[in-house]
Amino acid sequence: MSWLTRTSVHHPYRSLISIFVLWKACLLLLAILTPGPGYDTSTTLAQWHRATSDIKGLFPTFLRQVSTRLTRWDAIYFTEAARRGHVFEQEWAFSYVFSKFINLLAAGSEYTGAIPYAFKESALGVAVSHVAHAASAVVLYRLACTIFPGMHGRKLAFIAACLHILSPAGLFLSAPNAESTYSLLSFAGAFLFAQSLGVSGISTSIQDGLLVLAGIMYGLSTAIRGNGLLNGVLFLEEAFRVLYSIAQDFSFAKSRRLAAVGLAGICTGLGFVLPQYIAYQQFCANHTLTDEGSSREWCHRAIPSIYSFVQDHYWDNGFLRYWTLSNLPLFALAGPVLAILVSSSVWAVNVESRRKIPSTTPQDFPTGQLTGRLLRSLAIPQIVLAVMVYFCNHVQIIIRLSSGYPVWYVWAAALLLDGYTAYPSARKRHLEGSRCGQTIVQYMVIYAAVQGVLFASFLPPA
Repeated sequence: MSWLTRTSVHHPYRSLISIFVLWKACLLLLAILTPGPGYDTSTTLAQWHRATSDIKGLFPTFLRQVSTRLTRWDAIYFTEAARRGHVFEQEWAFSYVFSKFINLLAAGSEYTGAIPYAFKESALGVAVSHVAHAASAVVLYRLACTIFPGMHGRKLAFIAACLHILSPAGLFLSAPNAESTYSLLSFAGAFLFAQSLGVSGISTSIQDGLLVLAGIMYGLSTAIRGNGLLNGVLFLEEAFRVLYSIAQDFSFAKSRRLAAVGLAGICTGLGFVLPQYIAYQQFCANHTLTDEGSSREWCHRAIPSIYSFVQDHYWDNGFLRYWTLSNLPLFALAGPVLAILVSSSVWAVNVESRRKIPSTTPQDFPTGQLTGRLLRSLAIPQIVLAVMVYFCNHVQIIIRLSSGYPVWYVWAAALLLDGYTAYPSARKRHLEGSRCGQTIVQYMVIYAAVQGVLFASFLPPA
């Protein structure tokens, strides 16, 4: 605990980066040392993998090996789309914005000669994921410090950020996938949202501006991953609060706050709508809506969303569709993360009531006036995601989707730090909470390590 105190209080950012580098080095070593080309040879069929004439020297060889090992599963879609754009319908299940961003970086590197290799899209995707993951750990630390002010809160925040580094999503946060970038944007949106709340209940113009910026961050996260749209619930809740306050006593500051909330919600929604519009222009705009034979069926729907069509038609997502006997092992695999998400959400919703329970520990529960409100607001998208994935999606993806939601990291950190945050009434339960936190960390490390080997070998689950 003394090491934790010194590290989290005096050198939190330097320590987080050191832990990040060590953990990523271990995962990359596991991936590189995994024998064989893998169960699926899709990566080796890529054009950049067959081009070997420009691979000379130790570093290019290492970079190519890392790119090969990490370009698995969804990463193949992302890197191919970055190389030649979204061509086929099913590719629109994978972020247009993320692939376009990698494409722009690749074009810039080609112009400057920084990465003159055929696999530059894959290598840049890996680099972006690593940078985004490191940055998201730092942002999560700042977010948790905002939620839990004070010295004790800084310790809790540091542990939560470390847990994000050790996320069971593992190599999905290192590969050229959207998870790391989504986490960064989602945590940034949550941090700006937390900063936009006034303790007195009356916001300033600067806080309203931060709220709009939060909406922009959430909009970008939604453009990266569609589930980011769930974060719009925060603005819906805030809108109801402001409307109720205006009904009690109207003021210009409140009307300005309501306008900021509306703008933030629109920005979040645009992150989902704009990629759909681009797809509609590509597949539907050149055909008349009355000519059924000249355009795809989703073009004629009341809400022509290519994303929902692709999820339904190509990936067979839908209510209870995944509930088959053959998928039972995948439900068991996702079970621990689902349990963590639900338990932490229940804890977050009831934090305010727990503050009224006398604690037997020597330290007070580290809360500020907005702690309970922030935790409840941030827990809503998390619990909605868990329910949606459990009933409607390929359930195992919850393991990597959970990486972008902050509440469960804070909950697990609270268990590790004191235990009394979940069990405040008895010493025995204090120990149970600590053991629970330790078990969660052990599960995260073991799962990420095993998943790293399976991921590099292109073996399920994914």
